[in-house]
Amino acid sequence: MKTLFIVNYVAGRGRTQRSWPLVWQQIQQAHGSDEIEMAVTAAPLDATRIAQEAQAEGYGRVVAVGGDGTLAEVADGVRHAQGRTSLAFVPTGAGCDFRRTSGVPSDVLAAAELALAGPASPADLGTVGGTTFLNVAGVGFDAEVAAEDHRLRDRYSSTGTVPYIRAVMHVLWQYRARQMRIVADGQVFDGRFLLVAVGNAQYYGGGMRIVPTASLDDGMLDVMLAGDYSVPQTLGLLPRVYGGGHLSSPKIRVVRCRTLTIEAEPAASVHRDGELNGTTPVEFGIIPGAVNFVYGPQRAVPAALPTTALHGAGAPQAE
Repeated sequence: MKTLFIVNYVAGRGRTQRSWPLVWQQIQQAHGSDEIEMAVTAAPLDATRIAQEAQAEGYGRVVAVGGDGTLAEVADGVRHAQGRTSLAFVPTGAGCDFRRTSGVPSDVLAAAELALAGPASPADLGTVGGTTFLNVAGVGFDAEVAAEDHRLRDRYSSTGTVPYIRAVMHVLWQYRARQMRIVADGQVFDGRFLLVAVGNAQYYGGGMRIVPTASLDDGMLDVMLAGDYSVPQTLGLLPRVYGGGHLSSPKIRVVRCRTLTIEAEPAASVHRDGELNGTTPVEFGIIPGAVNFVYGPQRAVPAALPTTALHGAGAPQAE
């Protein structure tokens, strides 16, 4: 199968640059160079353009080498492939949370071997404001944290969970819950919300299992609504997010839906896969089976919906 590796050397603040050249040499030696090729991104959205061109040229598989942002761009480039071009992932970025849900190995060589040989099956894509996301999008507190996280990573050239926690602590003392109107498949929620996390996958922020009920192939968005938490309450809840235990909090709801609109007063920031994506009002959706993805052997099992969750259009109205 003709395979193109799309490499973002900027991903991971140097990790990709350090790890990928040796792995590329190893897989070329093991598999030959007739059917595998490499392209390097040079600017934002390059990965989408290269993936679109690869699809048009008949590549059977494209592989995103980088972080979750690189993967999201490549996925956007092949989402109209109708199964002709499948998608795989070699995680070399800062957080690489998507691998935790999809089961892709963290080892770069193991992930590259899986990308070449693994079977592909359908995965959904979320939509937000005309763009797509694979992992988690959101509104409010976590979008502000994403912006601060990028600023801190650039300043300290660091990766992983530590800068994200630093960003959380910085934003925590400044941000307050917004008055929001949330409509999920006709269910209306009016109130003050700290954040809304919209999950196609389960993890963000370097290992926070923010939407543990989410599944990549069920054709639904799992939406975690966090109410009006004080600073001490947020600090108490934060450690529980890593294991998904925050869903038992009485101020948390999980809503499963296909369409979602959010308005906020004052306007709140929006992110997709950790990248800022404008402000409210915003609309989210889902494209079932939009890409064929090469899952790893250790896919995360979705947690059961908590008893406080509301299920789809048949649930009682919240307003």
